[in-house]
Amino acid sequence: MVGVKKHLDELSTLDTGSMPLPDDFDTQKRNVDRVIVDKVNLGLDYPCYPQLPGSPSEPMNMALQFLKPLAKTNPNIQISGQEAHLVSDHIEEPSSPIGVERAEYFLSYLHDHQHGPIKGAKACVTGPFTLASYLDLSNLMSCGASKPDVVRTLARILSRTCKHFSDLGFDLVCIDEPFLSVMLGGKGEILFKYDEQFILETLNSLIKKLSCLSAVHVCGRITPLVKEILLESATDIVDHEFAAAPKNVNAYTKEDLERTDKFLAYGCVSTISPTVESVEQISALLTTAVQRFGGRVVVKPDCGFGGMIGVPDAYSIVLRKLSNMVTAAKIGHRRFGS
Repeated sequence: MVGVKKHLDELSTLDTGSMPLPDDFDTQKRNVDRVIVDKVNLGLDYPCYPQLPGSPSEPMNMALQFLKPLAKTNPNIQISGQEAHLVSDHIEEPSSPIGVERAEYFLSYLHDHQHGPIKGAKACVTGPFTLASYLDLSNLMSCGASKPDVVRTLARILSRTCKHFSDLGFDLVCIDEPFLSVMLGGKGEILFKYDEQFILETLNSLIKKLSCLSAVHVCGRITPLVKEILLESATDIVDHEFAAAPKNVNAYTKEDLERTDKFLAYGCVSTISPTVESVEQISALLTTAVQRFGGRVVVKPDCGFGGMIGVPDAYSIVLRKLSNMVTAAKIGHRRFGS
C-alpha cells in the first residue's frame, strides 16, 4: 500500500465507514468481521474500517469513539450515556493516539485473512470541530466547538491519530467534519466569529501529518465558504453528498479541481432512504459528474449508513446500494476511463 497518492484512479470506489449493525467491537466482533468481509467482497476499492452504532446501554458513535478514551485520562470530560460534558476548557493531551483500535483491528484482519483485491484501505477520523461540537451539544452557542482552545487541543490530539493511521499503512485518511456545514453558513458568516485562517490552519494541522491520501468530508449544502476553505486546504479530496443534495453539483467546477489539484468524492447513493438506487440511476449521476468534473471524480455514498439502523432489513438494503454503486462505477470507468 505504497504510492497510492500518485495513482488514484478516476471513479475509484470507497465508503464513509458506518454501517447499520450494532457495535460489538468490545465483545465477539461478529458484526465487525461481517462488515469487513462484506465491504471487501463487494469490490470497494478503498473500504473504510467499520464504525458501528452502539445501543442505549452501550452507546457508540463517531464522537464517542474518540471522546471515551480521552475521558479516561481527563476528569474535565465527563460522559453520561451518549452525552459528553466539558467541566473545564483544559484538556490534557494523552501521550498516545486515541480512537485507533478499530482501525488497527481492520488492518490486522485484512492481513490475516484471504480476501479479494482492494486498491487500499481507508481510515476515518472525526475532525476537531465536529468532535468539539459533541461536548455540551445541547447548547450550540456554548458547545465545545465555540471554544478555540478546546478546538486547538483536540486538533493536536487528533493529528497524532491521523499520523498513526498513515504510519500504519492506510492509503487514505478522511477527516469527517459534518459540523463545518453548520459553522460555514450560506450568509458568508462563520459561527463563533472564527476567521477562515483559523479553520484552515486547524484542518491542515491534521492533514500535514499524512504521507498518504487525505480527504475532508462535509455533508449537507456546500456553501461558498465550505468550498473556499476546502479548496484552499491541503487535502487531496473534497468529499460531499450529491444524491440527497443534487444542487451541490453546481458548487465546484472542473477548473476549481484542476487549479487546486484535488479530487471530488461524489456521494451518489442516499444514506437515509431505504430505496435501493438502480445501477442505471447511479450511472446517470456519475455520467453527470464526469461530464462536469472530468477524471477527478471518485465514487462513494453520501455519508455513513449508521443512521439507518432500525430500518427493516437495513443491512441488506445497504449492501445492495453499495453493490449497485460499485457496478455503476465499473461501467463508468470502462466508458470514461483512459
